[in-house]
Amino acid sequence: MTKEHFFNDKDLSSINSEVFDKLLDQLDAEKIYFTEQEIVTFKRKFSKFDDPLIYERRYARSPLCSIDLESNFKFINLYFNRLIEVTNYQLKEVAKKNFDFTNDEKIVIDNKKKQWKKNKYELKKSWRKLSKNDVLTSMLADKSLDEATETIQKRYKNRLRRISQRNEEDIFSVSMNNLTSFFDPHSSYFSPKSAEDFEMNMSLKLEGIGALLTTEDDYPIIVSVVPGGPAEKTKKIHPDDRIVKISQIDQLDQTPVDVVGWRIDEVVRLIRGKAGTKVRLEIIPAKTEDLSERKFVTIIREEVKLEEQAAKSRVIEIQRNLQAIKIGIIDLPAFYIDFNAWRNRDPDFRSSSKDVEKILKNFQKQEVDAVLIDLRGNSGGSLYEANKLIGLFISSGATLQVKQSDGSIRPWGDARAKQIWNKPLAVMVDRYSASASEIFAGAIQDYQRGIVIGQKTFGKGTVQKLDDLSSGQIKITESKFYRITGSGMQNKGIHPDIVLPSTWDIEEIGESSYDAALPWDEIKPIRFQKFIMDPSLISKLRHEHLMRVRENPNLQYILKIRKRYEEQKSKDVISLNMENRKSEKKERQIWALDIENERRTYLDLEIFDSYKSMEDFNKLKEDKIENIKINIDDDYLLKEGAQILSDYTILNQSIYLTKAA
Repeated sequence: MTKEHFFNDKDLSSINSEVFDKLLDQLDAEKIYFTEQEIVTFKRKFSKFDDPLIYERRYARSPLCSIDLESNFKFINLYFNRLIEVTNYQLKEVAKKNFDFTNDEKIVIDNKKKQWKKNKYELKKSWRKLSKNDVLTSMLADKSLDEATETIQKRYKNRLRRISQRNEEDIFSVSMNNLTSFFDPHSSYFSPKSAEDFEMNMSLKLEGIGALLTTEDDYPIIVSVVPGGPAEKTKKIHPDDRIVKISQIDQLDQTPVDVVGWRIDEVVRLIRGKAGTKVRLEIIPAKTEDLSERKFVTIIREEVKLEEQAAKSRVIEIQRNLQAIKIGIIDLPAFYIDFNAWRNRDPDFRSSSKDVEKILKNFQKQEVDAVLIDLRGNSGGSLYEANKLIGLFISSGATLQVKQSDGSIRPWGDARAKQIWNKPLAVMVDRYSASASEIFAGAIQDYQRGIVIGQKTFGKGTVQKLDDLSSGQIKITESKFYRITGSGMQNKGIHPDIVLPSTWDIEEIGESSYDAALPWDEIKPIRFQKFIMDPSLISKLRHEHLMRVRENPNLQYILKIRKRYEEQKSKDVISLNMENRKSEKKERQIWALDIENERRTYLDLEIFDSYKSMEDFNKLKEDKIENIKINIDDDYLLKEGAQILSDYTILNQSIYLTKAA
């Protein structure tokens, strides 16, 4: 790590102390497993190892950036032993069935406001409250006390079984991954076991539905969905969704299996299956206010094929001042390339740039006026393809700069690129647009070739390499990439020219949300030739957009959801009183019904008479739109993106044919 990481000059003088802080945050961010005295004792042990004099006296040799593995292992072992103790205690408490749900007890949910407990007695009080909340949440999902108790007991037993399967390799992996994350969040260690099955265990790919998974607080959590995969096709599965139960639809026994507390590899095996078979997931939606809320998604397993990830297109017309503006929309879920066919020199190999080029030529035949490239949710892919795609719009020229750990910098680009599209262009991005998507959007913005619309992008401006070790593998961040202006993409991402409203705080995810993320910086710009753009254009577009936001009921609907989210985000406790929780749930349903009916009233649509009728309507609607490739009618932000592009087109008649002199 110290020789090959991009930050090979990182200050290591307090590495053990910082590693302990990261380990503590990873294992007990909620402050429910360790006492204050245990934390003080271990912190002292780790920090002593950073003192070169104490280290040298103890080991009779120079420190040379040594890691206190002994204290690492002791602390991790204490954590797992404490987890067993907690779970056994909670099993006994749940079995008693004597929780009083009429008491006005509360649980603090804001980790920043939690304090370390003084002793075991105080810890046990918090363990009991957590069990009470588990049972209460299960009852709020329409279960009796007996049913809820049985469900939670099974969940705790699964947790115990999962802990008992831990071995030395697992403990070492926890320690080493904590160490690599000290350098940056994208560097990691793969144990021999995980390296053998990298796809399933380390990238956590759920073969059969096309999703990436991790575990948090015992819940299997969706990290992302694979573009073109079965999960993505449902339009119902999103990052941060929590999986609660799994059912095998095509088997005689379709009893839902509660997977909370399971190992990731066990969850993977349960979800995987033969192509064509069905699996049903019971999910707690992401960013929900109520953990008793559920959605049920049935997925047909299949192999994710390249054509399923392919660019999709649609042409719409927008009427402006008695003028029909033709907008060509291209949905690009990934920067893909068929590497095998490309290596074999197959002239018909499939790639994102070739597919988009065909679409653009088809748009030209249809006399399309402007193109909107939708990169929302596009987490990247082939850098080669990002360069090729940029060339379709700007011709030859540099697209980015790459800086190695030794300080050397070189520009990237396609010297043989040929411009295919010379009419107005807009790029849509969001917080999930990363890496290659950021390179594309950044280049279009820097060249003034088009406008960028949406939310700030992820901010991943680093490149990793995978090396074999004597035991396992290591992934190390080796370089950073920068825009042609010299500005870094790392941490800050790409800021859109026109910012669209969002329903949640995008700063909660992305590179800037990681504690050890490499910082933003900048290098010298390189010479490049911009396209012609009126300096006042962006302000005019923003003005028109804000006028629509004030008048458009669909955009106002998004703003109301965001306002509600901000109000609930500040909530730092939850009640353990049954009636309070029921009334909170009812209030949420009334609020959701009211803002939807308000939106429908403005649009002269039939309003709903109950929350259930609204839910039933939405389920039917989801089933109908599942196979629509680009759903402009129900994607309010995409619709507004097209409106902004039509403004752009009217204000810029017949430009972008040549670069500025």
